[in-house]
Amino acid sequence: MNSSYPKLAQKGRLKFDKVREKHLLLLPEKVVVLNETAASILALCNGNDSIFTITEKMRSSLVSETNRNELPNFETMKADITKFVLDMVDQGWVVMEDERVKEL
Repeated sequence: MNSSYPKLAQKGRLKFDKVREKHLLLLPEKVVVLNETAASILALCNGNDSIFTITEKMRSSLVSETNRNELPNFETMKADITKFVLDMVDQGWVVMEDERVKEL
């Protein structure tokens, strides 16, 4: 999983609906309302960052909001993000790019 790079599926697009103040994932014939955490993770699914890097970025974004000693455990957070991303892959909303493909 460390050599895989999640990327939002080509058919999907993230949008913030200012009127409803909700994060949305727009798909053909479907709109998914996202919470802020899900939207933040999906925004980092750009094909350039691994799950490890996404976890680091998500965790570092919490530093300003909380005491460093109160941050979630990195491995627990990585496991949660991995599960979320794999669920999104199962839905067809995220695709995984392998490191070997990126090098070509």
